[in-house]
Amino acid sequence: MEKKNKKYQVIDISKFSDDELADAFIFSQDNKPVTEEDKQADKEFWANRRKEFENRSPREKIFSKLLQLKFQLEDYIGSNDYKESLNFGYFLNEYVSRQDKKDKEFASEVDVTPAVLSQYINNHRKPKDEFVIRLELHSNGMIPALSWFKLVQKDKEHEIKTNSDWRRDESKHVKNRIEMLY
Repeated sequence: MEKKNKKYQVIDISKFSDDELADAFIFSQDNKPVTEEDKQADKEFWANRRKEFENRSPREKIFSKLLQLKFQLEDYIGSNDYKESLNFGYFLNEYVSRQDKKDKEFASEVDVTPAVLSQYINNHRKPKDEFVIRLELHSNGMIPALSWFKLVQKDKEHEIKTNSDWRRDESKHVKNRIEMLY
């Protein structure tokens, strides 16, 4: 197999001002006046987009809602902020409701009882690893199990950081603490 040598031109960008670099990579419309024809084309474009959006199939609408949820979940687990309202139960409830399914129907699809699903949604029970894997499988990989696990972990990290009663209770079980020299 013959290898072709590609030649690349190396450009010293330090010779150029920030404005010159921006002009080289950003297409400006400042030089071109907007015509009535442009306005009409823009209006038609957005009318067609709106029509397409309104005429989506129920399946496409659900897919869009779930994709939006996936991005919201990823943004949240990637942030350093913790919001109590954005817990595992919240995202699970959103996942079920954005599919326009009843809890009982969804519980059957992932082989848990409606009572267990309710406990997960209302944060009365932490999800089992098997359940989180089922969520990935149910979404056909759209929302990976790892994202659900990270969400559970984020809840746990917050609990560890903020639960002073827990620390006080556990301190009764610790003897001979290491003395630190500062």
